[in-house]
Amino acid sequence: MIFEQISAGGDRNFAYLAADEDLRVGLVVDPSFDCEELIQRINAHGLTIKYIVNTHSHVDHIAGNGAMKKETGAQILMHSLAGAKHDVSVEDGSVLEFGSLRATVIHTPGHTNDSICLLINGKLVTGDTLFVGKVGGTDYEDGAKSEYRSLHEKLLVLPEDTEVWPGHDYGTKHCSTIGEEKSSNPFILRKSFDEFLKLKINWLEYKRIHGIK
Repeated sequence: MIFEQISAGGDRNFAYLAADEDLRVGLVVDPSFDCEELIQRINAHGLTIKYIVNTHSHVDHIAGNGAMKKETGAQILMHSLAGAKHDVSVEDGSVLEFGSLRATVIHTPGHTNDSICLLINGKLVTGDTLFVGKVGGTDYEDGAKSEYRSLHEKLLVLPEDTEVWPGHDYGTKHCSTIGEEKSSNPFILRKSFDEFLKLKINWLEYKRIHGIK
């Protein structure tokens, strides 16, 4: 399998390229403001892109959709709750086939109602749901509750060696694993939702105390 994490401009955004190395069919995730390198990598591998998948509909994750669709002719996929323009709606459990590979959609509301993650051969593309060492921002307590449930009921139940590939370069490294996040992510280590919410509210102070950028 071809799997590449690509810097895509915006707020340290990451885009992703995944493809069947033999059949040369793939998908891209979250093309942001700068698609040039992503397009270069697609062409370098000689790939046909079947899907453009957005983990959620915030502008920094969909800004490159138009350019990518023009370049590849691929269908744009988002969760059915997304308000942005797309070709195909997906749901929790939807399976995307490209070549011999399969990507499973995991609906993870919280950061946004339409947030999804993609599980591809043990690699979890998490968008803005889970980062290395932190979690996605949320609006109000209801959003935080949804995110807490998504994390604990959808993601942390995956095998600990599942790789975590986030939507932004916010952590101390570019990727992680579910096991590493369970043992070190301060949000995941909170013992209750109330503690989780308290850390969200006091995150700036926590970062200052612990020297987190």
